[in-house]
Amino acid sequence: IVFILLLGLSGFAFVNLAIDLMPDISFPYLIVSTTYSGAGPEEVERTISRPLESALVSVTGLKKISSTSNKGSSMVTMEFNYGTDLADAANSVRDGLDRIKRYLPTDADPPAIFKFDPSMIPIISLTVSSENRSPEDIRQLAKDMIVPRLEQIDGVATANINGGRDKQVRIEIDASRLEAYGLTVTQLQSMLAAQNLQVSAGTITEGRTSYILTTMGEYTSLEQVRNTVVSYAGGGLVNGRIEQPVSIFIRDLANVFWGYKDQESSVYVDDEEAIRLRIQKQSGKNSVQVAKSVRKRIAQLEKELPQDIKLTETDNSTDQIEKSINNVAQSAISGAVLAVLILFIFLRSVKPTIIIGVSIPISIFITLMLMYFFGLTLNLMTLAGLFLGVGMLVDNSIVILENIYHYREKGAKLEPAAILGTQEMIVAITGSTLTTICVFLPMVLFQSILGIAG
Repeated sequence: IVFILLLGLSGFAFVNLAIDLMPDISFPYLIVSTTYSGAGPEEVERTISRPLESALVSVTGLKKISSTSNKGSSMVTMEFNYGTDLADAANSVRDGLDRIKRYLPTDADPPAIFKFDPSMIPIISLTVSSENRSPEDIRQLAKDMIVPRLEQIDGVATANINGGRDKQVRIEIDASRLEAYGLTVTQLQSMLAAQNLQVSAGTITEGRTSYILTTMGEYTSLEQVRNTVVSYAGGGLVNGRIEQPVSIFIRDLANVFWGYKDQESSVYVDDEEAIRLRIQKQSGKNSVQVAKSVRKRIAQLEKELPQDIKLTETDNSTDQIEKSINNVAQSAISGAVLAVLILFIFLRSVKPTIIIGVSIPISIFITLMLMYFFGLTLNLMTLAGLFLGVGMLVDNSIVILENIYHYREKGAKLEPAAILGTQEMIVAITGSTLTTICVFLPMVLFQSILGIAG
C-alpha cells in the first residue's frame, strides 16, 4: 500500500514537474538602470553613472562594478561573489540609491534594479505580417488584440513587440519663430507638461455619499495642443494706454500633427516588413507546457484575426528542450532494458531479474516526486544524475543478489539467505556508494570557488 501511494504521488509529480534544458541557475548580477531623456553620454556619465558607482562600490559581496553611459540612459552592472544572497544585496543597493538619489538630476527617472534571470530569455518568437497593412497598423493590432491574449496564458510573463512604430503627437518647432519670440525648447516642454495633467481635487460629501473630484487637464485632441499658451508678448503702458499682452500659442511656433515615433528596429519576413513578438515565461514555470499553451492560443487567434493578418511561429526554444530530454530519456530506457537483459543472462533466473527490473522505475519515480517537492526541474543535469543512480542501483543489486545465491547454494532457506546475504554486504555497498558520492563532494564543498560550474 505504501508503494502504491508513493507511485500515485510520483505520477502526479511527474505530470506537473517543470521541464527545462538546464537547471535554474541564479547568476550573481544586479543591474541598476537609469533613464535621463535628452542627455548626452558624457553628461549621463558625469551626473549619473559616476555618482552611482561611488555610492554602490561599498556593497557587501561586490566583486566587480562597471557602467555603460549612452544617450539618455545609464546602466551600472554589479557582479557579486558566487554564493552571495542577491535579496540581501538588492536591499543594500536600495539603501545606497536612497542616499544618492537627491544628488541625481531632477529630470532623471528614479534608478531601477534588475536581477539577471535566465527565464528572461524568450522561449517563443512570433511574427505578425500582412500584405495589405502598414507595419504601424500591424503593430497597433498586435498591441490591442494579440499581446493581451497571449499575456493571459498561465506561465507567460510578457510579450515584447519589435518592429513598426507607435503613434504619437509630433510637434515640429520652427527655430526662427522660436528665436523671434525669445523662447527656448525647454520652456515649451515645461509649459506643455504643466498643462497636460490630471490632478486629484479632493472630495465632496453629500449626505452619506462622497464624490472624488479630478481635474481633467489632459489633452484630448490636436486642437487643444495647438491652442496651448506658452508665453505672452507686449502689454503694459503704451502711449498712455494700458494694452493687454498678446498670447503666444503653440500653433504660432510649431506644426502639430499625428505622426509616429522614430523607428528603432525593423523586422522582415520574406522581404516584407512585419512585427515580431517575443514571449517570456514566468520563472519556475514549465517551459514546454507554456509553449504548448501558447500554440493553442495562437490556433484560436488565427480564427479571430482578420484574414489578411498572418501569425507565424519563427522560433521555439522548447523544441530543442523536448528533443534533448526525449533523446536522453530514450537512451536511459534503452540502457535500463539492456541492463535487465544482461542480468537475466548472468543470473539465469526470472525472479531476481524482475525484482531489479521493477526497482529501477519505482526508484526513478519516487526520486521524481522528491524533485517536484524540492522545486527542481527535469533537465539535462538532473537526468544525468538519475541515470547515474540507476547504474549504481543495478550494481548494488547484483552484488547483494549474488551473495544471497551464495547462501542458497550452501543449502540455506529463502528467508535466512536473504537476511544474511544482505547484512554481509551492507558495509561493502555503503562504501562503494560513498566512493561515488565522494567524487562529486568537492564540487559541493568548493562551489563558490568553481563559480558557474559549482
